[in-house]
Amino acid sequence: MKTRIDLEKYPRRGLFEAFKNRDIPFFSTTSNVDISGLKEFIDSSGHGFFVSVSFFISKAVNAVTALRHRIVNGELYEFDRTDPAYTILLDDETFSFCDSRHFDEFAEYHAYAKRRIEDVRRCPDVSTGDKDHMFFITNIPWFTFTSFVHPYCKAYGSIPVVTVGRYFEHGGKVLLPVGIQVNHALADGLHVGRFYGHMSAMCAQPRMWLSGDGKRPGSPAARAPAAGARIEDA
Repeated sequence: MKTRIDLEKYPRRGLFEAFKNRDIPFFSTTSNVDISGLKEFIDSSGHGFFVSVSFFISKAVNAVTALRHRIVNGELYEFDRTDPAYTILLDDETFSFCDSRHFDEFAEYHAYAKRRIEDVRRCPDVSTGDKDHMFFITNIPWFTFTSFVHPYCKAYGSIPVVTVGRYFEHGGKVLLPVGIQVNHALADGLHVGRFYGHMSAMCAQPRMWLSGDGKRPGSPAARAPAAGARIEDA
């Protein structure tokens, strides 16, 4: 479900107007997220790496209101929930799109994502269409990176794109490069920082979010760093 935003009451109206019609309205950035605890938990629990990471990405995207904003037919909307879509490698070394769904609980998310991944491996999907209710995750497990930019398509120009690279060890930590590309008319560095804060907070406590142990709050926001805090402090 989506709700139209009244620009008269929208605090970012000036920035929205300044960036929405630019030839290249997006910006992208990459940060290394500490997944040491997550990797250890995944290795011991047997949970799949990509599905676990994509769950945290989906939680983090949905926790940041600005990342649920979309420009639809020239008007600004806020979606109650946005769903992830992945790229899935196929046996012939091409890939398929895979439209999935966000769930707050990992068990539901995991079961649905696994079914959808199996579906597109049997019947690859490279269709386009209405995807304003989604955000995109690209999985690049073959190399690490320090920056990443995706092709820009105006039809999907307000949809965030998250890129996950190959994890690596540095300074006794396991780090995962996570890139994100967003429309600057809808989001700023502050919002991207909150996204990384949510990711870091969940990766630091994977058992809480993936195992069903303990009582989890509805949003990771309580464990995310305050605005202005350094990501590495999360």
